[in-house]
Amino acid sequence: MIALAAAAVFSVSAPARVDAAAASSPACAATARHPSADARIRAAIDEARREHRLFGGQTIERDGGMFRQGYHEAEWDRPPGDPTPAWQRVATFWRALSDSDPPQLRTSVGLVERSEALRDAAAAGAQAPRAEVAVREALLRAAIVDTPWSAAFISYLFKTAGFSRAEFAFSDSHADYVQAAFAASEMEAGGRSPTYAFRACNIATTRPRAGDLICATRAGTAGIARFDELSAAMAERSPGQGFPMHCELVVRSDEGGDAKIESIGGNVVQSVTLTRMTLNANKVLGDVYITGSGTSRACARAARPCRDRLNRRPWVVVLQRRD
Repeated sequence: MIALAAAAVFSVSAPARVDAAAASSPACAATARHPSADARIRAAIDEARREHRLFGGQTIERDGGMFRQGYHEAEWDRPPGDPTPAWQRVATFWRALSDSDPPQLRTSVGLVERSEALRDAAAAGAQAPRAEVAVREALLRAAIVDTPWSAAFISYLFKTAGFSRAEFAFSDSHADYVQAAFAASEMEAGGRSPTYAFRACNIATTRPRAGDLICATRAGTAGIARFDELSAAMAERSPGQGFPMHCELVVRSDEGGDAKIESIGGNVVQSVTLTRMTLNANKVLGDVYITGSGTSRACARAARPCRDRLNRRPWVVVLQRRD
């Protein structure tokens, strides 16, 4: 699995527990005061905006509502004149990891190895090549629908921008590159200079810059909503261990003093989506966007879990470019 390989490369297996104050060091605040000088960051941002446009420009506004709906992940939709349908674009993100990803397909009989399913499809279509093509495409599209691809999207952005595996943990799991950033912060706190390009910073105290990643816990880890809690969890996480998260690339931050950030993420409401949020007086992410800081009356009355804003998540960490 890609996740296992990435974790091994960066030697982040069971690191010593990182003190939260050290991990969120003064370097976070100092670096946040100036834009990144790395030209590859601009390349990643430009590619994120290009993919957002090609997926139809789906946008979540600051109030948490959907402003524009784009093309969905498994559809044949595409902008006029563009030859690549949405589902094939998602396949491109997976290929940034390897040609065999995603390695498993989710089916009614459980997870099936992709190689096994494609082999069976080839055998069944031996006498009917068109049928084989149809089955192969159906399998790939099903894999796209059923397999979270947001981490593959982020990996694609940084790989195409020119980052090396020593600088970024390309993976199908956001937690792999979050864990690597915490390990880099630990090295910095110990006076060493890591090769990894990002450090972990507290989202409650660090202004996100264009080119940084903002990350949230989700699903089974959503109860981890504080930076120190995430630091401890990353120190205990084993290589390849499941740890659901979601990260997005900040493509605009407080330009013109309007206290607004824009981020782009994959697999957000089944598309590449731009999300707008407001910074507070300290120029950090406002509490209204962070799960656990309060909820609407409608959600308070709901009988089951309710997400009153599409941009409300347990946002917990900024992965800051170390420049």
